[in-house]
Amino acid sequence: MTSIFSYDPAEAADRLSTDGYVHLKGLLAPSFVDYLQSFLANAIAEADREAADWKIAGKKRQFVFDFPSPEAAEEFRRGMAALTGLSAETLTVSERHLKVYDDAAEPYPAPHKDRSASHYSIGLPVHLGEGSTVCIFPDLDPGPNQEERAVFLTSRDRDEIYGTEHAVMLNESVGDLVAFLGSALYHERVRGAGTAVLYIKVNDEGDDPLGENIFGDGRAMAQA
Repeated sequence: MTSIFSYDPAEAADRLSTDGYVHLKGLLAPSFVDYLQSFLANAIAEADREAADWKIAGKKRQFVFDFPSPEAAEEFRRGMAALTGLSAETLTVSERHLKVYDDAAEPYPAPHKDRSASHYSIGLPVHLGEGSTVCIFPDLDPGPNQEERAVFLTSRDRDEIYGTEHAVMLNESVGDLVAFLGSALYHERVRGAGTAVLYIKVNDEGDDPLGENIFGDGRAMAQA
């Protein structure tokens, strides 16, 4: 059985509650990192597994992610519930995409808030291009996005914003995990070219707009 975590994510629960974001260094067990990298290699090799409707030209490709086993999925659920304070019993996956950024991805895109169902966005880097990082804007108009789609700053709004005190670069590494209030805080992947990151987005209200929840009725989906 593949273990997910090398230590208890709940150790960072207070920081996440206070700041709205957290960077857990070295949280992922080496065996799970190996699985993520194998999943990436297989997804690229088998292009027909790509979620074609979610390909964003010039930015990234996205593949629906499966855990290696129901036990691993359950470990993830319990760990993320302890980290976020969401109910483990009703924790709902609203998105589970391995995102592969195009080599021509814009280095500093317009920051955005995730759709309303993404109360928490959880990022697990699989491969990082040079200088690639999540950037969080914790004090830039914080508050929940109520829309069923992501909302973006306009080009005018975002001019020079990455060089201000609003921007917090997390500078994560493979093996780390980042979690943040996805629908409430503006954020973006900067210098994403060549990067692959698994994003799992969750709530505990049963909101599953893409039909990707793996925990409904006690189920935990694993790779066949």
